[in-house]
Amino acid sequence: MIVKLFEYLQDNKIDVYFVGQHQGECKKPYVVLKDDGVNSSNGRVGKGYIDILFFIPENRFTKIKDFRKQIVDLLKEFKSIRYAGNETGIVTDNDKKALTFSIMYEKYIRLN
Repeated sequence: MIVKLFEYLQDNKIDVYFVGQHQGECKKPYVVLKDDGVNSSNGRVGKGYIDILFFIPENRFTKIKDFRKQIVDLLKEFKSIRYAGNETGIVTDNDKKALTFSIMYEKYIRLN
């Protein structure tokens, strides 16, 4: 699922990476896809989670709203996942010189 999401975002001209791929400072907005595991109450079906981490150059606070909207609108069209209702607040990443936050998405999956 995460690979298909990566390809979908890439096909829509989004600068996208998996965890650990992006090197150096944040020069332009991008997202990082993080597999956030599975939760199941019965061991047969559950929810798989993908955390979408947003990075925006630290001097571009006013770009956050537009970039977030662009990604969220694209994800509404990607029917394989749905909004999980979990979002983090904006924090700074001093190593990347970026502002960052995340939005979690989920998908129902069969475990066995």
